[in-house]
Amino acid sequence: MLLKTLRELITIIFVACLIGAAMSLVTNMFVAGVEAVGALRGQDTFFRLEIHDKILPVGSVVFLWITAIAVYFVKTSLGIKAWAGPADSIYAAHQSREPLDLKRGFGSTFAAFLSASGGAAVGQYGPLVHFGATMGVWVKRFLSPSLSNEVYLGCGVAAAISAGFNAPIAGIIFAHEAILRLFSIRAVAPISIAAITASAVDRFLFPSDATFAIDAVLPPLIEILPALIAITPILSLVALAFMLSLRTAQRFAARFSGPAFLLTFLAATLCGVLGMFLPDVLGLGMVQINQMLSGEFALTMLILLLLGKLVATTLCIGFGLFGGVFGPAIFIGIAAGAVLGGVAENLGFSNFALIASVASMAAVSASVIGAPITATIIILELTQSYEFAVAAMVTVMLCNLITQRVFALSFFDRQLLDRGVDLRGGREAIHLNQILSAELATKDGIVLDSSVDGNQARAILEEKSLTEAYICAEDGVLMGKISLFHTLAAENNSLKDYMDKDPFSLSGTDTLAHAMSKVANFVGESIPILDKETGVLIGTVTEGDLFNAVVGVQGEIVKQERG
Repeated sequence: MLLKTLRELITIIFVACLIGAAMSLVTNMFVAGVEAVGALRGQDTFFRLEIHDKILPVGSVVFLWITAIAVYFVKTSLGIKAWAGPADSIYAAHQSREPLDLKRGFGSTFAAFLSASGGAAVGQYGPLVHFGATMGVWVKRFLSPSLSNEVYLGCGVAAAISAGFNAPIAGIIFAHEAILRLFSIRAVAPISIAAITASAVDRFLFPSDATFAIDAVLPPLIEILPALIAITPILSLVALAFMLSLRTAQRFAARFSGPAFLLTFLAATLCGVLGMFLPDVLGLGMVQINQMLSGEFALTMLILLLLGKLVATTLCIGFGLFGGVFGPAIFIGIAAGAVLGGVAENLGFSNFALIASVASMAAVSASVIGAPITATIIILELTQSYEFAVAAMVTVMLCNLITQRVFALSFFDRQLLDRGVDLRGGREAIHLNQILSAELATKDGIVLDSSVDGNQARAILEEKSLTEAYICAEDGVLMGKISLFHTLAAENNSLKDYMDKDPFSLSGTDTLAHAMSKVANFVGESIPILDKETGVLIGTVTEGDLFNAVVGVQGEIVKQERG
C-alpha cells in the first residue's frame, strides 16, 4: 500500500511538473511570436496607398489577407470542420465518450497564432487554455493511467492561465471553476503543482513586468461603492452586447451557403480597413490595455476603441479568423470602465477612473468566461491589493448575476447549448444523455412469429417463467405484444387478433435520460426497443435494467467528484 501511494505521488508530481513547464514555454513562445510579427507589421513602410496627397497604410489589409489564406490552408489541409476552444475543453472534462481531437486542438491553436500574428482582433488565452487541455490529454497517452482524464486536462488548463497572467492561484481556480467545475482531492494536488510550476518556470526563464501595469492607491471603499454599483448594469450591457454579437456572427456563418473562405476573406478585409484608421483595435492589444490603465487615451478615443474592438473581434471570430475571446473581453472591459470612470470623475467622483477600469475588466471578462472567482483572484494577484480585489468583486458578482440570467453562465456555455449540450444538469445529465436505449437492449425477451397460437405461446411462456412475449414479422418488424392473459383468451386461435398492436416502446435512439422519463408510468415485464426508421425489434429492456444503468452512472460521477 505504501509503495503504491509513493508511486502515485511520484507520478502526480512528474506529470504536473512536466505539463506546467511545457505550458510555460508554449505560452511565452506564443505571445513572443505574436509580438515579434506584430512589431514587423508596425514597421511596415511598403504597403501604403496615396490618395489625393494622403497616404493610407494598407498593410493591415494585406497582412490580414495573407492571414486569411494561411488559416484557411491550415483548416483544409488538416481536415478541421470547426475550430476548437475552451467550450470543447469544458465538454471533454464532463464526459469521456467524446474525447478531445488532438489534431483539431493543436491545429486550432496554430490557427489562433496565425490570426493574432496577422493582426486579427483575437485573444491568446482561450486557444492556450484549449492547447493546455489538449496537451494534457496527449501526455496521458504515454504515462500511467492512474490519474483520470480530467486531471491531465485540468493541469494543462491551469498551467496556461498561470503562465499567461503569471497568476498561479488564478490558474488553479480557473481550472476548477470554469473547466472542471468540481473540486476533488485527486484533482487539486496535480493541478496546483502544474500551475505553480508554470509560474516558476515563467519567472525564471522569462522575467518581465506584470501583465497589466496597475500601481495606485485605492480610495476608501465606502466612497466608491455607490459608483461601482451604479456602473454595473452598464457593464452587463457591454458584456451582453459582446457575447450576443459573437453568437450572432457565428450563427450567421453556420447558415452561410457560400464558400466558407468568402466570409473569412470578408472579415480580413473589413478588419484591415478598420485597422487603417484605428490600428489600436487589432492584435492582442496588451500595449493598449496598459495605456488605457495609465489614462493615455482621451474619452472620445476610448469610445472608438471600445466599439472598434467589439466589431473587429466579432468579425474575426465569427467569420473564421480564429482566436480567443478572453483577451478582447479584457480590452473591452477596460475601455468601458475607462469611459465610465472618465464620466464619473467629471461628475465629482475623484480618482475613480483606474478602479473603474480594473473592476470593469474583471466584470466583463468574468461574464464572458463564466469565472467570477478567477477574475477576482487575477486582480488580487496582479495588483497585490486586497482593496482592489474587493472593489472588483462588487462589479464582478453583480455583472455575472445579470448576464447569467439573460444569456448564460458564460459564452462557452452558450456555445455548448447551441450544440445541444446543457451543462446545467451537471455530469450526470450529460452521461445519461449520451447512453442510448439501443446500448441497453438485450435478447432476453421471447420473440414469436405470427403463426403461433395461444396455447403454444402459453407453453413457451411457462417454460421460460415469463409473462410477456413479442410477435414479429419475418423481417423482424414488431407486430405486437402479448401477455399470458392474451394466450388464455386466444387458446387455439392465432394471436393476431388478441395481441396489443401498439405496445409501449422505446426508440433505439432514445437517451437513457429520455427513456427514464418515458417509463415513469409504465407497468409491465419488459419494454421493446425499436429501430426508429424501420420498426424492427432491436431487443428488450426492463425497468430494472434502466435503473441499474442510472445507478451505474451515478456511481461513476460520485467516484470522479470525490476522487
